Amino acid sequence: MFCITNMKGAMIATTWWLFTGLVFATASPDLQQRLQDLDTFIQNLMTCESRPVVGLTVSAVKGGQTIFAKGYGQRDLQTGQAVDNRTLFGVGSISKSFTSALLAAILGEREDVSWDTALTDILGPSFRFRDRFRTEEATLRDLLTHKTGLENLGFVIRMVENIDRSELARRMRYYRQVFPFRTQWYYNNPMYTLAGHAAEKLAGKPYETLLRERILQPLGMDDTVYLADALEAGDFTNFAQSYLTYNLTGPSEAYSREEFRVTKLHLPAGGVASNALDMARYMKFHLSGGRDTAGRLVVPEDTIRQTHTADFTMPASFAIDKLEPDWPVEAGMTQGYGMGWWTGTYRGYRLVQHSGSVEGFSNLLSLFPGVSGGVFTSTNGPSSPEVNKDVHQVIHSQVGDILIGKGHWLNATTACTYPEPWWTRPEPNSTVLPEISDNFPRDKRDYEGVYGNHAGGNMTITLNTTDNKLYFSLGLIGRGVVLPTESANQILLRCQGPLAYFPYIISDVGEIDGKVFSFSMQSYPPEPPVLFERGLKLTDPDLSAPEWDDCTGVSGSSKGAAGNKSLAIFFILPVLVFLVV
Repeated sequence: MFCITNMKGAMIATTWWLFTGLVFATASPDLQQRLQDLDTFIQNLMTCESRPVVGLTVSAVKGGQTIFAKGYGQRDLQTGQAVDNRTLFGVGSISKSFTSALLAAILGEREDVSWDTALTDILGPSFRFRDRFRTEEATLRDLLTHKTGLENLGFVIRMVENIDRSELARRMRYYRQVFPFRTQWYYNNPMYTLAGHAAEKLAGKPYETLLRERILQPLGMDDTVYLADALEAGDFTNFAQSYLTYNLTGPSEAYSREEFRVTKLHLPAGGVASNALDMARYMKFHLSGGRDTAGRLVVPEDTIRQTHTADFTMPASFAIDKLEPDWPVEAGMTQGYGMGWWTGTYRGYRLVQHSGSVEGFSNLLSLFPGVSGGVFTSTNGPSSPEVNKDVHQVIHSQVGDILIGKGHWLNATTACTYPEPWWTRPEPNSTVLPEISDNFPRDKRDYEGVYGNHAGGNMTITLNTTDNKLYFSLGLIGRGVVLPTESANQILLRCQGPLAYFPYIISDVGEIDGKVFSFSMQSYPPEPPVLFERGLKLTDPDLSAPEWDDCTGVSGSSKGAAGNKSLAIFFILPVLVFLVV
């Protein structure tokens, strides 16, 4: 409790307790005032016309204490229910730091395995990538620091098949190279799922059980759940509904929770859901060197600290090339990546940080180890990477100033215009969709069939005789209608159902002897197209590849690949499974 020395202090303490729902162990009058000003600042931020945030939750810690935890806005637009500090939000790629923390706990108990143990020593001699060198040399560190250089499988990961992590590990032999091994930092979600499977192999239990036993329960994170469980156990109490928008002035539309199905497999990469209070406990765990709130060691300090240490320098597209910042202060310069954490600086202080986005939820977690402080924010939409990113950065800068004891460089006006007036975000590139045709260039029945990709699974195309339309299905939630275009060798896949906002995928049609043989769909650049071939069985060996691939080819048979051109995917708004930046 507060040590109250006068009536004025008692009034301040009581008022603060009422609107945060928290009692602080210690807080100076200056800190109390700055936190009250922060509350006013955030309330004003929620009214900015350029920041159409539905709901927001915030927590901050310093010196082992939770100094702020509050919700703003609405968790459900239909019911009007408000966000509070126990409302659950999907934390997206912040889940990656949970995976590295879990592995740190497991490694801390063993002398026979380390971050640099070869994956084949953990997953067994049958595990392999496409090439011998990557197979023999790849380690846990390579997975967690995004150094494998392998593809993400782009849009296919949004529709993932109903497979387990053991099957994903088997399919890794078909993942293709985007960059040579350990030469380029390249963000990769499936590699974190593979790291979660390595934890399962090391500890002999499912990832879900391990994370709860080794991290969540010891830290008292009793409210924290897994997104996929929302489908199995029905609606959670106090669970935020997430939203998307097609333009900043348009209405917010609710995401379908059917999308949570893909996070069952990829829980280690982006499937955790938590709230402000539990995330405050999580921040204190990292800042205290792996201890719980009672000071008991959960993870050895040297092991957890290694996850915060930069292992790879950011490529030019992420790193800042000049020492003089665009902003009035040196604000959040990213320098490298550790194991589930970005590393950088803020106003001369070390910054350890990660963002996350999943199915309409957007998040940011920042640690300031030098002052034993941290801040977590999460929004439930509307999904718009630029707007949500700005909201997080504005609040984290404001809280960061409080934690390090410096004056604010953002005010109520610049918070609404950020990043202007200092920097203007470039206009997004726009691409014109190909013209939709009235008719297919061939009989619709010629397109029917099952098309396989060794890494990505099966895509099925069927003709509905009732409405005479072609439909496709891919994975757990990928489905929609097939449309013809003015090009004879190109079709459009228009998504429906849970992915209706992810509307058009352009696919080149490959032929052999005049018959439809394959569909080639472009992933996010610089990844190669994903080729689906008629009749390919996922259990069949890839006969087009030698025993060890030189990593320069594309998956599938050479004759199928030769009949395909490049293509592109177009979106109404930019979408990734788990936000990278």
